[in-house]
Order: sequence, then structure tokens, then C-alpha cells
Amino acid sequence: MLVTVALTAGCSAPSKKAPAPTTEKPLLTVTPEANLNPAQQSVFGSQAGMTTANLKYGVTISYPVDWRKEEKDVKVLRDYGRNVINIANFYSPDIRSDRAAAAAPNPDKSRYTTLSVDVDPVATADFERYFNLATLAVGNKYENIDITKRNVVLRISITNAFPAGYKSYELDFDTGNMRGKYIFTNVDGTIYIFAFRNPSPYSKEIEDIYKSIIIEPESE
Repeated sequence: MLVTVALTAGCSAPSKKAPAPTTEKPLLTVTPEANLNPAQQSVFGSQAGMTTANLKYGVTISYPVDWRKEEKDVKVLRDYGRNVINIANFYSPDIRSDRAAAAAPNPDKSRYTTLSVDVDPVATADFERYFNLATLAVGNKYENIDITKRNVVLRISITNAFPAGYKSYELDFDTGNMRGKYIFTNVDGTIYIFAFRNPSPYSKEIEDIYKSIIIEPESE
């Protein structure tokens, strides 16, 4: 299966293509920048019904008070092809029938929405190549996959002190029975991954969650 990602930046020149991997499939092409959605450029403010967690690796995140938090510190192999450190997981309440109906059509029939927060312990010097390979790994992992969003550049960890935020790529996809929204954030070569599963029934809450994220890397 061939998947192509194209992130554009107005009239900017195409980015340099990453070297071909050992497999026969070509890498995806990603341009260095894209025009940002203005909604992603505002600083997240306090939201009613939200609480805040201070996690390891310098992550602060707000989430709905009725979600369950599970803090972890374990190494796991993810479907995007990386061995990462899972630092936390969040679980929504059971999805009500009205939320499920509003999210339709949705191939994911999971009882709840989840968020996994991961950190890759291996630094990268080429974020575009990292995202290319992660996207290819997801495509190879699942049968009948449909990449529904592949041209979204976000800025995560926007604050008054750091208005530019950290460059992030969003990957949205459907499989036969699962829906994913994965956000890859580059913090000076360290990649943080915020992986939402079955995001549609709690789409507004998810938007509030990822806009709330603040990353302040711990000093060594």
C-alpha cells in the first residue's frame, strides 16, 4: 500500500526527500513547514471541568475531571514502529449512545476514548524522516487502513513565554475497527507522541487536551 503525505507551506520550495529505506516502498514526502491553523496558535486557557496532571519528562496536561489517569514508566513497542517510554494513559468514561451517534460514521466501537503519552528515548536529527517512517509503520501494521488526515502541522506547548510552540505533525487514520489521531511533537530532537484512540465521540475534549499540553524538558 502506498501512502503519500504532503504538507505544504504556501509557495515554499519542496523539501529534500529523505533517503529511501531498505523496503521497496518509498518514504512519504513532507515539507518542512505548513500554514498553521489560527485555532492552534492561541494559548490554552483554563477550562471548566478540567484538571491538570504533571507527568514525567516535563509534560503538563489538562484533561476532563471524569477521565481516569494512569501514570506509567514502561517501555513499549508501538504500532508506529518505535520502542518508546509510555509515561501515562488517560481513559474517558463509557461513551454514551448520544455521543456515539454524533460521532457516526465511526468504525471504532470501543467503549471509551483513550490517550497514550509516550516519549521516544532515542533522539532524532530529522523529524520529517521520523514522521515518514512512523506513518509507513502504521500503514503496514493495519489492513484496509484509510489515512484521513495527513497534511496537518500543529504547534504544541504554546505559552506566553514560548509563543512558537513545538512543531508537531498530526496523523489521523481509520482501520476496519479502530480510529486513531496521533500527534508527534519534536522537542529539540526528542519526540513526544500523544496517541488518541477512538477520538471522535470526545472530539471537543480532545482538542482541549492537546491545546493544554505544556512540555518543559527536564534538565539533565
